[in-house]
Amino acid sequence: MADATPLWRALFDDALRKYGPVNLAAKLGYNNHTLVSRINGGHVAASKIFQRRVIDRLHVVAECPVSGLEQPRSECKRLALCPAPTHNPLAMRFWKACQTCTHKPEKES
Repeated sequence: MADATPLWRALFDDALRKYGPVNLAAKLGYNNHTLVSRINGGHVAASKIFQRRVIDRLHVVAECPVSGLEQPRSECKRLALCPAPTHNPLAMRFWKACQTCTHKPEKES
């Protein structure tokens, strides 16, 4: 049996082909593309933090049930895991829907 490619690696490889190392590094929030190039070349292993960042920044929920739009996982995490926005009725509607959404990310320890 062939090993399944981890989600972070599939996202990383696709984005690397699409954007190149310099633009991918910027998209991941790095000022320098060295880490991206070294991980791609197999010179260093990707840390759990790097893998999580790739998923957060590059994994996209095709259609958010609340907005109906494409939503990066990082935005799902920001909306679903923040404290209830009691000061803003619209944000509260989004937050409530996020609490029962099938795409809701897990809290990190």
